[in-house]
Amino acid sequence: MEVSMPNSLEKQLFDSAKSYYLGATLLMKPPVSSELPAHSSQPAVTCASVSLKLYLKCLLAIESKDKEDSLYSIADLYRALSEATKKSVLGKFDEFSNSELTSDELLKHLGALDNSLTKWRYIHVADAKNVNLEDLEEMILAVKAVILMKKTEWD
Repeated sequence: MEVSMPNSLEKQLFDSAKSYYLGATLLMKPPVSSELPAHSSQPAVTCASVSLKLYLKCLLAIESKDKEDSLYSIADLYRALSEATKKSVLGKFDEFSNSELTSDELLKHLGALDNSLTKWRYIHVADAKNVNLEDLEEMILAVKAVILMKKTEWD
């Protein structure tokens, strides 16, 4: 028996990224029960990091890049995008963060977000570095906005 996926790879990546982002935003809300920790930052950062990586992989898939499976760091995924898409992501990041970064400055922000998944997922194994949740969220929103500019039917 053969089973096929109902959506394209690009749409699957987009939907998964969207779900992880929703999970991250829910985890950052104040708890509804006194039994839950005040802000679940470790799982929120993990979900947000997975979301950003999946959104970037989605953009690479839309661009028909073959190497997205071999790239794991956020900065490397961004570097693999076409120049036009990188420019769009930078523009959207500037819009969401109310900044005017150069491409190199954006890469520094992405570098700071690199390894956030590994460091925060295994927080008990290694010291997690600080992560700027605002940068992470603004980058997610920027990449998602660029995807929706390319795939307006997904909105």
